[in-house]
Amino acid sequence: MTETTDNLDAYALEDGAHIGVIGGGPTGSFFSIFALKMARMMGKQIQLTIFEPKDFTKDGPAGCNRCGGIISELLVQTLAVEGINLPDSVVRKGINSYNLHTNHGDVYFATPDLERTIATVYRGGGPKGMIPEGKESFDYFLLKDAIKEGAALDPLRVDRIEIRDRKPVLFSKDRELGQFDLVVGAFGVNSTTPKMFEEIGFGYKEPPTVTTAIAELLLGEENVEKHFGNSVHLFLLPDKGMKFAAMIPKGAYVTLCVLGKEMHANTVSEFLEKPVVRNVLKDITYTVGCRCLPKMNAGAPLKPFTDRVVTCGDAGSTRLFKDGLGAAYLMGKAAAKTALFQGVSASHFQEDYYPVYHSIIIDNRYGQFLFAVTDVYRKNKILTEGMLRVIRREQQGPADHRILSSILWNMFTGNERYKNIFPKALDIRMHGNLLREFSQVLTRRTS
Repeated sequence: MTETTDNLDAYALEDGAHIGVIGGGPTGSFFSIFALKMARMMGKQIQLTIFEPKDFTKDGPAGCNRCGGIISELLVQTLAVEGINLPDSVVRKGINSYNLHTNHGDVYFATPDLERTIATVYRGGGPKGMIPEGKESFDYFLLKDAIKEGAALDPLRVDRIEIRDRKPVLFSKDRELGQFDLVVGAFGVNSTTPKMFEEIGFGYKEPPTVTTAIAELLLGEENVEKHFGNSVHLFLLPDKGMKFAAMIPKGAYVTLCVLGKEMHANTVSEFLEKPVVRNVLKDITYTVGCRCLPKMNAGAPLKPFTDRVVTCGDAGSTRLFKDGLGAAYLMGKAAAKTALFQGVSASHFQEDYYPVYHSIIIDNRYGQFLFAVTDVYRKNKILTEGMLRVIRREQQGPADHRILSSILWNMFTGNERYKNIFPKALDIRMHGNLLREFSQVLTRRTS
């Protein structure tokens, strides 16, 4: 399929245009919500079909989207401005602090300010047999909103794309689903769908990924409230192949996420046997529910679009390690804005969509640096102890002096873009405090 567009006017979405969205997760729903709203603003009638075989009302594997499930207060507020109000039925727990655990000590630190809290959600229905009365998944909430805006939901799995008369045609098990004026790839990386887009031949390549180990720990609401409260437990351990791990409270369950390079079937069991982890879970009776090894996007494809085809979210450019929901909002809205107000040619996407897409790529480069520094600290006992001492001192002082605490909070919650965190990592006052604590640790060890 060529990307040469002889007449850009021919790529404007007119009345009756049909858009196919492959994937009913947050990116697909955000795109659909904004595309339909924008069409009404312009006085256009468009057809939009979301193809999503999963049922997000179901618990267990049937509705699971294999995700840690953290949403920032910043995104909640942004969605409210857009008229998308997150109901209490979606939120499982409000989070206002972290407990950081290392092999050399622990430290508690709270959100830098009350406006930067986070919330925990289930992307799908959650572990098998646990959907509480009056609760629903985040993905189902968004998908319902897209349907309310006018989207049609088709539970078929798209397994092939052809280009016919310069327009994409979708298929499911050799059944033709129709020809579309625009196809949006809003799929995740835990499927065969990326290969389908590679086969179109416009240069799209499946994004590089890292593997995560995720498990649901059933503790009971009383134990979760007593031992976790409104805190996420974060683990920075010097283990080879593991970047970090987090225990995220959600009602009666705690979601365990372990991120690294060497995740395998026994990762969860081995992690739970580590002394520092056993100390956190001591005196708590729990069972390990469902577990999985999902992939996570770790890099953006260089060619995310062509004429009448665009990829976004995990299929394209998303935040490194954190805030995938925030990235889904940004990319879904950017793709919709380009398609409705500009057009659906490769040239249109290059001019209006790619700058937003590329901004996340640039931001992730800052994130790669910040996580590389974190890796150095977690692998070195002196640096780890010094870091903990600085955080403890910061928590006792005024909020505007909690520089290191703020860096870590924003890195692991996704509340702030990495490029905005980076200048704080260069703060001279913070580095002076770190050097002082490093020297005290060294003095204590040599005395």
